[in-house]
Order: sequence, then C-alpha cells, then structure tokens
Amino acid sequence: MALSFKAVVVLFALIAFSSKVHAFGAGNIASIARIEGQNWRHGDIEDTLLTLTLARIAGGRKFSKLDVQRVYFGNWLRDYSQAVDVGTLKYVSTEAIRILIWVLGFLSFGYGTKEFEVTTERLRCYEPTEHIDNPMGYAEGDDARNYDDRLRGPVDEERELSVDPRTGLKNYIASEDLGIATSAGLVRRVLLRCIQFGRRYASSENDEDLHEALRLLGTGLHCLEDYAAHSNYTELSLIELGESDVFPHVGRNAKVEIEGAQDSVYPIVTGTFGGVDFFHSVLGEISDKATQSEVQSLENVITESQDGPPSESFIQNLLDKIPEGLIGDSDNQKDKMNEFKAQSQSAKENSANVSPREPEEWTRYLDDVHQQMYPILEWHDDLIKSINKAIERIPVLPELVEQIQEQITVFVFSILAPYVGPIIGQVKAELQTGSSEVIQSSRTQQHIVFDDDDCSNPTHSMLSKDHFSNILNEPAGKIASQTIKWTVPQIMECWDNEDVDPERTLDRIISGVFHHPVLRDYGEDGAVDMRRIMFGTVQEWWEQKSGDEQDVLRGQLSRDGIREGLNHKEGVNDCGHGCGKPLTLHKEGRSSSGETSDPSTSAFGQAVGDAAGGGAIGGLVEGLVSGVGNMLRGDSDSRPERESGEGYAQGNQYSGGYGEQNYEYGSYENSGRPQR
Repeated sequence: MALSFKAVVVLFALIAFSSKVHAFGAGNIASIARIEGQNWRHGDIEDTLLTLTLARIAGGRKFSKLDVQRVYFGNWLRDYSQAVDVGTLKYVSTEAIRILIWVLGFLSFGYGTKEFEVTTERLRCYEPTEHIDNPMGYAEGDDARNYDDRLRGPVDEERELSVDPRTGLKNYIASEDLGIATSAGLVRRVLLRCIQFGRRYASSENDEDLHEALRLLGTGLHCLEDYAAHSNYTELSLIELGESDVFPHVGRNAKVEIEGAQDSVYPIVTGTFGGVDFFHSVLGEISDKATQSEVQSLENVITESQDGPPSESFIQNLLDKIPEGLIGDSDNQKDKMNEFKAQSQSAKENSANVSPREPEEWTRYLDDVHQQMYPILEWHDDLIKSINKAIERIPVLPELVEQIQEQITVFVFSILAPYVGPIIGQVKAELQTGSSEVIQSSRTQQHIVFDDDDCSNPTHSMLSKDHFSNILNEPAGKIASQTIKWTVPQIMECWDNEDVDPERTLDRIISGVFHHPVLRDYGEDGAVDMRRIMFGTVQEWWEQKSGDEQDVLRGQLSRDGIREGLNHKEGVNDCGHGCGKPLTLHKEGRSSSGETSDPSTSAFGQAVGDAAGGGAIGGLVEGLVSGVGNMLRGDSDSRPERESGEGYAQGNQYSGGYGEQNYEYGSYENSGRPQR
C-alpha cells in the first residue's frame, strides 16, 4: 500500500527517534546548534523571516528568533502530520502518534506546552494538498475516512488529475472552482484564518491570538514553499530560457494548449507520493537495510547511555548558586524535580503492559500519560523562560545558566522515558509489517514517465528537489525564500489594516505563486510581480553558471541524465520532505563575550541541527547516530546565543526584501492582462 506504507514508516522513524530522547547528553535542545550552508529545506524560512518586519499591531519590529520558532512550528507540524494516515491508523490510535510527535516537538523546539504543544487539532492528519502532492492512488482507492474522517476521500482522477487549460497546472494544484480539494484552496483557508487571528490580536492583545496567527502563517507558507520544490516549475523555466533538452518529468506527448501561450507546453505537475517516495524523501535513499541498521545503532547508543551519571544532582547544585529570586524559589524547583523523579520511578516500576488492541484500556492509558507528561514539560518551559529572563538581567551569569538549561533538558528526557517508553514498545510491536514487497511494487512506478509517453503523473522521488543532492535544490530553495519575502509583508498589512481586503490579497498571492512560467508576464493586481521574481530567480541561477557548468548541467538534466540519476550529486546523502535548509535551532542565550557559539564545538548540537529540519527523519536518525556517540563521550560544549536586539520599522512600509523596492498593493493598478 503506497501512502499507507509511507505513514507506517513515518511513525516507525518517529518511534526510533523518540525512544532515544531521554538519554541524550547535555544541552537545551532548542538552544544548541546552528547549521549554515547552501543546501535548502523548510528551515530556511528562519533566515528569511528575520529580515522582515512584523505588523505594527505586533510591535512593528523585525521578526525575532522566538517569533520565527512560532511560525516554523506550524510549518514543521505539516511534515509530521504525515504520520496520521491510513497505514498507521489501522494499527495505532491518533493519540499515541500525537504523544510521540509531541516529544519530538519538545526536542526540536525546546518547549512543549502552550503555543508549542502538539495537540490533536494542530497536528491534524496527512493532506496531499498541504505538500501539493499528486493524490493519484491515495489509499489504493479505499475511503480513508473510514479510519479518520479528517482524511480525504477517494480520488476523482478525471477532475483532479486533468490539466486546467486556463493555467497549465494540474487541477488539484489551483483549480478552486471545480469543487475539489486544491492546494490553492488550502492556502486561502489557512492564511485567511491567520489574518483573522492577527486582527483579533489587534483588539484583544491576547498573546494566544498572536501565537496562533504565527503558527497558521507557518502552515500556509509550508505549502507555498513546496511549489518550486515539488513541481517541475524550475525545469519548465529552464525550457523557457531555451534549454529544450531539459527533461520536464512528463511523457513526450503530454504537452497541452493553454490560454495565453503561443505554443503547446508541458504542464506543471507534482509527484505521487508512495512507499518508495517516502523512503527517498525522508531517508535520502531507498534502503530498508540501512534504515534498520541506523535504528539498531541508536538502540545500542541508548543502551550505553543508561549507565551515565544522573543530571538532577548537578542541576540542584547549580540552582543553589543562583541568587534568590532570580529564577524563582530554588527550593521549590528542587522539590518539583524530586516529585517528578519519584513519579517517573513509580511509573517505571508499575508500567502496565497495555495493548493497542484493547482500545478502551489503551485510551485510558494514553490519557493518563498525557496528564503525567504535561506538568513536567510545563515546569521545564516555565523554568527555561525564567532562566532566559535571568540572562537578560544578569549578563555576567550566562555560562552558568546555560549549563542549567542543558542539564534540565537531559533531566526532563530521563523523566519522560518511563511514560513514553511503553507507548514506543507497543506501537513498534503493532507496526511490524513487511516492507520489501511494498518497496518492490512501488519501484515499478518510478520510471513511468519514461515508459509512457502520455503520462503526466511522475513520482515524488523522481521529481522533487527536497534533497541536498539534487542539483536543482538551490534554485528551488531560492524561489521559496523569495516567495516568503513577497508574501509575508502582504499578510502583515492585512493584520494592520482592516480596510485591506483579505480575499483580494490571497487572490494575488495564490495567482502569483501557483502559475506556469510561460505566463510569467501575466497576472492581475500585482500577481505578475511574483511570477517575474520566481522566473528571474531561475534565470539568475542559470546565468551565473559558466559555460562549462551549463554544459554539465544540460547532461545531468536531460532525459537520460535524469533516468540514470545524474541529477544528484555523488557522495551527498540527505533527506527531507521540504524545501528550505535545516531548522536553525534558536538560541535563547549567548556567551558573556556576546559571540555566537561555533556549532562544531557541540557534537550534540550538530546532531540535533542535522535532525531537526521539517520531516527530515533520515537526517534525524543519521545525524544522531554520529553525534550522540561523541556527546556521550563528553564532547559537548555548547554555548547558547541570546536573541539579537529588536529592530523597529519606520513608517507604514512593509519591505518586500528587494532593496529599495516596496510593494503596496492596496491601490495597485491592474495590469490589464488576463488573470492566470
């Protein structure tokens, strides 16, 4: 089963990771590592947002690192929601999946409560439209709503998979008037709610409204970022530049006539997402054996780590050195630690062997686990926030409080282990499914666009640019970054000005991003600006290459080059179902010298940085295998970095991120050209 199998592997990988969390060494996970590079995944949203300005109702300042975390949380959830799909729901309850992802979210963001809690409502479930995935073959024609009524129904191939002659795009991408689920409709729905919460915050001044607006912003941006990474937009742009031998990822006979184009063109398509595609997307390679060996390596590392010294005594000794009142009552903090430890020990000794096959008892057990976990995470989050305030008030103390932050995280993981461990064990037992047959049957679909000249339904793994190894990862990532720069200021303007029509703004955003490059000079009400920016990004990337480099790329991107895998760089292994570089884990502190820590000094930080990009479970496993071992041998020496000072915008301009250019669309004159 294609998507069903994908969901099983998502959860299995989450299990492999979550089961190891409690034993990882020193470090406040959310404050340790910063990974820089030229490769792109969804995490690049941070670097882009940090250059932009929040709405005036939210302070009119630059996005802070914590603001970006709140946005990225919404983005990150969309990749991990893929675990809630038919394949897992056949065996495991939604609540068990949620708890595992909750723990993983705590690891990735450093917080697990309030705006960073992974709730059922926030996690939701897998929706192909969120990733612009081609829904062909979803649930093998079964009605997935029988497992969870939030999942989509059977695919209407005639309506959903056809190409819209008005746009040159597959209908499931942006044909909102056909009564089908579309990515454009999802973006509209999510960003409209984002605007509603932003405007509500203007009157309520309730931080919860602002945090929800930021999370929804991340959810909507996730889909917009995926357009260049998951479609053949970049290839078709190169063809528009005269590179006719670039393979369009559809069959030779798949050209269509579209309104506004002089000649027939290849359509914009995205990939179907099956079992092999999932391996390729999140593990970076199709190798069941490699996956199992990584999991086994992690299990060996954790077995070794069980003999490590406890962290609570170290924390208590350090708390005694903090001046009274600086981070609350130190004695009370120590009492809480002792209480949590006693409860955890009791849970370990009285662990019930509850099976998911006993639904009522399993549900009660999971509810009890939630009730036990929340106070622990809440204590952690409140204490970390107090420590961050202490850093601001007493700048001579950062190295001391950084040590406390790191050890608190280790302590919390060790406390959570007896609660999460039984869930992991039981869920693993339920998910022992044979994957080799699924992989073999799915492999036959990988070359369908080479074997069928009429085919316009390539697979995700053949088409996507999610991987660092893909030679088009860079231009796709640059397009995603430009998309954010163009979109976010318009959303901020909607937050601030209730006279701005949200529907008009969303029409412009959707039409500007979801388009065919042959129509780059069309688009009403300012949509043409984004179209030209996207095409110009590809053009600039291509023209910066030397003649020799272009010749090499022509061979790699040709029909034969793609079929032989030459469009992937040798020796580069990575993973990820997203476009944007790995999440930069935000540091709430910095050294007394004010210098940012070098990520190479923290083996654990390096491991987490490799792991935390949205949906990048393969890197998560691979990075931790290499990094945790070093960390356990005492190589960790992280130094968190505090948020930089806030910059405040002047006047009412929302910079689009393009030098002196500012885009004000409230009074934009229509181009007079037909909307595409």
